[in-house]
Amino acid sequence: MQETRPAAPPTSPAPAEPRTTQRRTQANRSRDARERLLAATIEVLMRSGYSGLTTKEVARCAGMSNGALMHHYATKAELVVAATAEVYEESIRRGQREAHSPQAIERPIEGFIKDCWSVYFDWPFIAAIEVIMVARTDADLMSKILPVMERYRSSTNALWLDVFQRAGFTREQALVALNLSLNLVRGMALNNLWQHDEAHYEQYIQDWVRIVYQQLPRRAVRRGKPSGRTA
Repeated sequence: MQETRPAAPPTSPAPAEPRTTQRRTQANRSRDARERLLAATIEVLMRSGYSGLTTKEVARCAGMSNGALMHHYATKAELVVAATAEVYEESIRRGQREAHSPQAIERPIEGFIKDCWSVYFDWPFIAAIEVIMVARTDADLMSKILPVMERYRSSTNALWLDVFQRAGFTREQALVALNLSLNLVRGMALNNLWQHDEAHYEQYIQDWVRIVYQQLPRRAVRRGKPSGRTA
């Protein structure tokens, strides 16, 4: 008599993924897609300028369909503003790292100029200026991009104003040093778009730093508190 064996139990379906996990996975995919799109936007903006940027080219560079891009960003302006905002958020993070370094308190002018230089002599400024030049005659685009620029400037100024004051400068001295240094570097960066002369710029910066410390003597600082003496 042939032995009969019990039938194998039916294979149970895999447990359904919890909804919270599904939402988290979808959120991760959406975040990754946006990051790819914003990185591709900066790449195309740097290569082709604002007028040469198209959503189709950005989608191609990101390895996505144009429909997928439009799901996240409905218009070219919305896409470019979001990319510019991300550029300047990264610039804020760079500045925070520089401002929180031990060297910043010892040599605040140099620290602030180094922070400015990393933005204005690099792709963040080039990408942003492409948008700003178009926004100059496009009120709708300007209304979207201006808050991005103002957030960067106000955050950076507040950050370094605190550093300068902890380094012994009065608030008035700090404001003068910050604004003049910023405009010096920004002007050089504009000039650098067509006349590359960084060796001379660096010499001018050294001269400027010497002048600031001579003309705006700061109070000596001990343990982070002004002592009342001039340096």
